[in-house]
Amino acid sequence: MKRNIIRILLGSLAFFVLLLGCLAIIRHYKRVPPQSGSTVYRLAREKADALKTYAVKNGYDTCYCFLVDYSLPSGTPRFFIWNFMTEEIEFADFCMHGAGKGNTACTPIFSNQQGSNCSSLGRFIVLKNKYGKILGEKRSRGVIGIDSSNNNAQQRGLLIHDSYFLDYLSFIPRKCLPLNGASCSGCITITSNGFKKAKEIIDHSSAKILLWTYCSQSPH
Repeated sequence: MKRNIIRILLGSLAFFVLLLGCLAIIRHYKRVPPQSGSTVYRLAREKADALKTYAVKNGYDTCYCFLVDYSLPSGTPRFFIWNFMTEEIEFADFCMHGAGKGNTACTPIFSNQQGSNCSSLGRFIVLKNKYGKILGEKRSRGVIGIDSSNNNAQQRGLLIHDSYFLDYLSFIPRKCLPLNGASCSGCITITSNGFKKAKEIIDHSSAKILLWTYCSQSPH
């Protein structure tokens, strides 16, 4: 009897280990950056080229920039770290959108209004030494909107930050991530691993990083 119980327990443990391994493989595969030649990649390069021109002219970082394509389903990577030197997407990550009124899991609504809890479109400056009081320096950085579509970002307290909730969600394959106002009320919300990589770039850069959120077509 005892041996049977041990076998069942070991079998269950092996099953869960295998399941976690499969989910990790799926999660890694889903983070593969868009490939050169794809529509998503071409648009990312177009935005990156424009940001580099702006960066050179105004003294911002010319090694990296961050991009978010909100026209992509939230269940696929849509936050990109673009390397200006290699001219390619170096890293791709999941990114939530705001849970304000009118938003659904698959269709984001954009707003620049304070209290809307919606994501904003446009170009941002990522602040090196400003971060959210709750999340702190290790998990967030403040942003300033420089376009008319997002120039209330600082007043709204928008950040680029991580989310443990998103870490959990990204393990499970799905087209669209469920809305969660506690995790994203308009901020650029990415995974812990994604923010760790972004933070390394932010901290080691001698100039501020530029970020661009855009929506090339009707969101899925």
